[in-house]
Amino acid sequence: MGDPAELDTLVQRAVAAGTGEPLVDGGRFVCCHDGASGARLNVMVGPDGRVRSAKPSFRPQDPCLVQARITGLLPDGVDADADAVQLAPRHASYPLAVEFEAGSLAVNRLPFGEEVDLELVGFAHTMECYPHEDAYLSSGIPLRMREVLPAGLVPLAVDGGATRSRATALVSGVVVAASRLRNAVGGGEFLHLVVDTEGMVLDVVVCPDAVEGPPVEPGRIVTGSMWFVARRPEQDSAAAVAGHRSAASEPVPAGSGRSGRSRLFGRRD
Repeated sequence: MGDPAELDTLVQRAVAAGTGEPLVDGGRFVCCHDGASGARLNVMVGPDGRVRSAKPSFRPQDPCLVQARITGLLPDGVDADADAVQLAPRHASYPLAVEFEAGSLAVNRLPFGEEVDLELVGFAHTMECYPHEDAYLSSGIPLRMREVLPAGLVPLAVDGGATRSRATALVSGVVVAASRLRNAVGGGEFLHLVVDTEGMVLDVVVCPDAVEGPPVEPGRIVTGSMWFVARRPEQDSAAAVAGHRSAASEPVPAGSGRSGRSRLFGRRD
């Protein structure tokens, strides 16, 4: 949904759907949740009633849990609700930056230095799918079949000479489950994947048109650039409101591979 007018309408609909949870500055947090698909839209409203920020997220009926230690705060510098948090997943050797769907409301409640259970979702900007291990290994991709490269922890320059980290990483992994869902709140379809990667199994969301290669099915290998959104399961906000009902999930249909898109690493033999 790239039309700014449509996005604005969706945000205003989410704000009107419930009273939300109050923030310390007099604003409120509202989460619009489509119970059938798991799609969520999280909106921060300022004390003046204006929308301060809007962030998508996703919560399936049976979300994957990742155990991780909260190791640091990576401030955005402009928007506190976009601050990234650094994690150390228990079973991994890498750090990872994530954003929290409830922004500063969630970050202010985090037990820094302690280990917690998190529901972690990767939103894939781009994705390549390979039918089997041999195809993946012969592609020239510089990642192991299961690997996470936390590229977002390399700070990027922003306006004014400052730098900021991003809640992004390059991920490769094996597909455990795949389904096609329809977002009744915002419209359109998306793929929900469960991906087994280095040190964790996580939920992944991707637009069908963003996938290059054969249809995504269990057992196939995917790699992509992902933005991470997290939430603590025991702190499901009281601001979450029941959204519209959508069609039940269905298996990803078979079909021909897609072509003509830019590849993440540029070559497949």
